[in-house]
Amino acid sequence: MPFENKKREPSGSLVVQNVMAATDHNTKITKIMLDNLKFSITDQNIIQRLLCFAEEEMTPRKPQNNNYVCYSKFGALMRFDFRKSMENGCLVGFRHVEVSISPHYHFNSYMHNGNDFKPVNCLKTLKNIFTLLQIRNSEFDLLKVVNIEYGLNIILKADVKNLIEGISFHKRTPFIVPDTSKPYFKITDATKYKQIKAYAKGLQFIDKPEYGIDPNTFRFEVKSKQSKCIAKSGINTIKDLFNDKVYEELYQSILDEWENVLVLNDCLQDTQYLKTAVQKEYWERIMNDKHRIKFIREREKYYKELTAKNNFHHQIKLLIIDKVTSFQNVMNSTQKIAMNREKANIRGEPSPLINLESVTNNIIISKNSRFGLGTSSI
Repeated sequence: MPFENKKREPSGSLVVQNVMAATDHNTKITKIMLDNLKFSITDQNIIQRLLCFAEEEMTPRKPQNNNYVCYSKFGALMRFDFRKSMENGCLVGFRHVEVSISPHYHFNSYMHNGNDFKPVNCLKTLKNIFTLLQIRNSEFDLLKVVNIEYGLNIILKADVKNLIEGISFHKRTPFIVPDTSKPYFKITDATKYKQIKAYAKGLQFIDKPEYGIDPNTFRFEVKSKQSKCIAKSGINTIKDLFNDKVYEELYQSILDEWENVLVLNDCLQDTQYLKTAVQKEYWERIMNDKHRIKFIREREKYYKELTAKNNFHHQIKLLIIDKVTSFQNVMNSTQKIAMNREKANIRGEPSPLINLESVTNNIIISKNSRFGLGTSSI
């Protein structure tokens, strides 16, 4: 069984006690956080500036192979990989440099990345990093993004371990625990160039209470490792990260990826189907069925059998949607957010837009028990 057998509150709810999105004062959410960026530069003027910076400010480190010269700073949270250009066996320059940075860690003086990270702080942090590296604003379109990792935090009322244990599949691909010493960190290869991570961010810094990170913080992340995949979100160069519309695409991406996650939770309904369905072996058999659609149908059936208060997947989906609406400040306006109609709609007929009115009707938001939204983050 994916979840521990333990005594629970009568509601059995992991995220909210009542079936409402973002209505519980004890459940907080933050926004998308930009954790890691990797970009490539071929402009020789910038390469020379970065080489001077690396030689003066960074530490040489062993390269991945003999084709590179590498430097790092702040552990590996800032790294330069210079691709050698050789003639007759002699080094004559560098074809390009790959730069890896961690904006969220930079914001926290490289101590941690578990707190809130507002968009305004993210943009200031990016500019601060580029000022440090002597890269001008006018050169941002010369920095090609080749790797991006982004995610969101949700602070649960109950033990985050229960949720992590139940996260089992992304589409038909199982989540795995890559490091047995970190049992509450799961990852799956959604595609050859994209990974999905789900883990207990609060437990990562449990021995650092001074950071103020809630122990029940759940992190859901997407890591894209190919330029053409990243471009689907409107990101080609660093310049695009200063475009607000890009973040709408990232929100949609988070929601779409969560829609494909199967969360198995032990539930209070005493039916033979649900007793069987919470067993991973049951889903592994379905996953290997020659008819791929069977897995999707069984997943939909499983979620339908659960009551909403026991459907952890649905509860977190509502919180993700709440992030989208709050991100665009629609809680106090009639501004509409274009979203994928089938992925984003909760009940009823598909709607091409999610706005304040549709969210209120579909998710049953209580006016008297308004959810305390966290501040906007990237």
